Amino acid sequence: MEVTFNERFAKQVVNKSMRITEGENVFIYAVREAFDLAEAIALECDVVGAKPMVVTYSDEYMKKSLTMPSEKHVEIMGKQWLKALEASDAYIAIGIPALSEVPVSRVGAWRRSRKHFTDVLEKKGIRWVNIRYPTPNRAKESGVTLAKSRNVILSALDIEYGELLEKGSRIVKAVYGSKKIQVTSEQGTDIEFRVENRKWIIDDGVIGPEDIEAGDVGLNLPCGEVFVAPIETTAEGTAFFNVPTNYWGHRISGLKLEFKDGKIVDYDAEEGRQEFKRALDAATGDKDKIAEFAIGLNPKARFINDILVDEKVLGSIHIAIGNNKGPAYGGKNNSSLHWDLVMMGPTVSVDGKTIMKDGKLRT
Repeated sequence: MEVTFNERFAKQVVNKSMRITEGENVFIYAVREAFDLAEAIALECDVVGAKPMVVTYSDEYMKKSLTMPSEKHVEIMGKQWLKALEASDAYIAIGIPALSEVPVSRVGAWRRSRKHFTDVLEKKGIRWVNIRYPTPNRAKESGVTLAKSRNVILSALDIEYGELLEKGSRIVKAVYGSKKIQVTSEQGTDIEFRVENRKWIIDDGVIGPEDIEAGDVGLNLPCGEVFVAPIETTAEGTAFFNVPTNYWGHRISGLKLEFKDGKIVDYDAEEGRQEFKRALDAATGDKDKIAEFAIGLNPKARFINDILVDEKVLGSIHIAIGNNKGPAYGGKNNSSLHWDLVMMGPTVSVDGKTIMKDGKLRT
């Protein structure tokens, strides 16, 4: 009998990426359209002797639950969610809701509630994975067809994970022990920041024993990047992001950020400037500080206005603002926001040595 993609991918997630074992409890949270994949993963958990719990939701429910109650109720996380997570050894999220019809302020309130959830993940060292999944509403708000969204995501998942690790290892070797990063582009980017004593991490789609020992217990699928948390007070200069960003369905393009002492001191956008401001206003803590620098490595990822996929495109880099605390990043920012912003075709220099020229890696 032919093995379906869901069955094959479920084995990848359970046995390789997450390395779920007998006796573990697994929390699976999925969009309704991904229920078949959620069940395939749950069944694979059953096979290895783990105990899965599957929770699903629809876009319509999410929209109503974030707009109909008062905002103070939206930002409260239910205790039963936290208790269920605390009893889990692994957390698997499949897909994200389409929230273009939900005001940014309400999205921000929801993200503030979710901060309690992610804090439990971090505190207890629970292994986690975010899996992107194509849905009609997400494709629509991203401005692509469902067929293209599905093809790009499935293709970016169906890669040679060993080759990806080798490519990431070459980059880490080239940047090991470095102190200063400079990023420039023809669109006006000229920013530098320091990274000494910060670890570089390879997002290779697998949580291995060495990752667990280092506290790096989370990953994204599609995977494919090398990243580091810059020293938070050191970013100086301008970054122009020529790839649009989609903040939970709200489009922002041509975003330009000015950094001083690691913090955003000015910003502008060709489209969605007000949405960017609202997103910052609705976030907590160190929301406007540099959090991450990363290089995309996935050879099959393509731009579909979905940040988890876009940031993996080979030839791209991304700079994040907001949260980066915890053992995985090793940073100091604490915020309800972690926002990856992507640019294509930049030049990247490490301690004066060019490792990427106009988007082409030299390592």
